[in-house]
Amino acid sequence: MNFKIVLILIFLIILFGLMMFAYTPEALLSRVEESKVQELKVTNDKVILLAKIMGNSNSKNVLIAVNGGPGLSSNYMTSLKQLAGEQLAVIIYDQRGTGQSTQSVDSYRMPDHVADLEAVRKASGAEKIHVLGHSWGGIVAMRYATIYPQRVRSIILMGSGPPTRESVQAGQARLVQRIIKLQERGIISQNLQMETGNVIKAILPAYFSDPEFTIPEEIEKTTFSSMAYEKTLTAMGNWDFSDDVAELIHPVLLLWGEDDPFGLPMAEAIRNSLSNAQVKYVLLKGCGHYWQENPAEFFSHIRAFLQVSFNQENPTY
Repeated sequence: MNFKIVLILIFLIILFGLMMFAYTPEALLSRVEESKVQELKVTNDKVILLAKIMGNSNSKNVLIAVNGGPGLSSNYMTSLKQLAGEQLAVIIYDQRGTGQSTQSVDSYRMPDHVADLEAVRKASGAEKIHVLGHSWGGIVAMRYATIYPQRVRSIILMGSGPPTRESVQAGQARLVQRIIKLQERGIISQNLQMETGNVIKAILPAYFSDPEFTIPEEIEKTTFSSMAYEKTLTAMGNWDFSDDVAELIHPVLLLWGEDDPFGLPMAEAIRNSLSNAQVKYVLLKGCGHYWQENPAEFFSHIRAFLQVSFNQENPTY
């Protein structure tokens, strides 16, 4: 065979291989251009929510992420843009009374937060969504799925709160013990300032597996509204919607840091409550409450989970 023809064939094989890699779904999931980050203002019940859409806003696959708190802005969720691309749009939004969203006079009940998520879903144009909830956001995500099951394709929970106040209180007690130990080690100050926002920043090391972990900029720049925090918890009262969660049959990816300060019993409480759902439960190594300690595993599991969901045509729940 002519030597030039051999070189051309080799070049074409390599080029074809690169093209196949470049257009695999996982590669598409991992790419997002800064120019594709769009801001969207969503109005619900006189509250204006600021949302950010990352990736292809026209994609049939939309993931809406609900951040923790209550009271935190969504800034620390910006790294989720790693999931966005041509095949998936990722949306984060500041909850009512936080970040760049406007305040409500007194409506901070769970139905208000669920209605806000539904308003963002409608504004996105997606008929069904993948919903990701972190910490407090996981409580909102699960409650949303119980009220709008037909609007949810899959559920991803990371360090989620459980569907009962009792389980949350048990987890908070474990967090307090972690804080006390770090105070004894001199990592957290013994003299915590009484203002809520300052206390939250001061105890942040307790949320990580490595309390001396360098806090990422996206977490450092996350703002906190003590007003939204206090009004939401007051409005929530002594909640328990575990019976409703038990009726969910959606695919669920439950991610939990193996050293989350709220403790493995909280993760078990969530898994047990999802008794009829299709739950994949994963412990992230060397990770506390935030995925930023182990982003490689976090994103790898989510990509694999979403890809299975992408391949399911028109799931009905």
